[in-house]
Amino acid sequence: MSIIGNEEEIRLKLFDDVSDRIQLKLTYSSEFPTIVKHRYLTRNAKREEYKKIFAITNIPEKMRFEEEALQKFKERLREKVGAYDVVFLCDFGNGLVDGEIMDIVQKGAKYLVLNCQTNSSNYGRNIITKYTRADAFSLDQTELKLAYPAMADNENGALRELGRHMGGRGWLTKGAMGAQGIEGDQIDECPAFTLAVKDTVGAGDAFLSMAGIFSAAGAPAEVGTFMGNIGGALGSNIIGNKEAVEKVNVLKYVHTLMNI
Repeated sequence: MSIIGNEEEIRLKLFDDVSDRIQLKLTYSSEFPTIVKHRYLTRNAKREEYKKIFAITNIPEKMRFEEEALQKFKERLREKVGAYDVVFLCDFGNGLVDGEIMDIVQKGAKYLVLNCQTNSSNYGRNIITKYTRADAFSLDQTELKLAYPAMADNENGALRELGRHMGGRGWLTKGAMGAQGIEGDQIDECPAFTLAVKDTVGAGDAFLSMAGIFSAAGAPAEVGTFMGNIGGALGSNIIGNKEAVEKVNVLKYVHTLMNI
């Protein structure tokens, strides 16, 4: 569920690309455009690895939806949020998730998996601690430091503090250094499963999706860390998020790692 602009070409592309795999419940805004990001990449001269030079995003200066579209979205959210076994909330800090939407999801979701992203458009203004409940969460090192700046030199302490604040388990993704999972006060570490990457954009989202699904199914945090790192490894070798991480590739990766 989300709100997008009323551009017909974008709406048609969304439904053409994903409607056979995802049930879209979209609300349309006549004032706020669909956010589109253009990334400009350069390729490594010796291997198939891409690095972002810069990005252009069409986010308006005033990131606020008109009241009619916002209220319609909230009504749909109230109606649907309690009907699912697990709810993933991806808060990109682009003006949609206000305090009321946060309350609807935190109170209504049976099992809540949360990502509250820091990016160049919202730096320092979209901090995960604005939430008070998540059964599972994922964030990166920058997002953790922004949440607990006084503990910048004590990453484990900050992660434990966030786990207590949320009342759930979570993961700290660390790029080439792998990831940490926390459950209670116990922190487990897992290395990255690949150092050969093509495009790391979206790898954190793949980690969140994989770890969150296993967590919601009842697996301990350390299993979520392991599976999340597999999702991240596979996602970091998909250029431009052109395709999803496939189940068959995940199972092959698990089989290979467990037999090494």
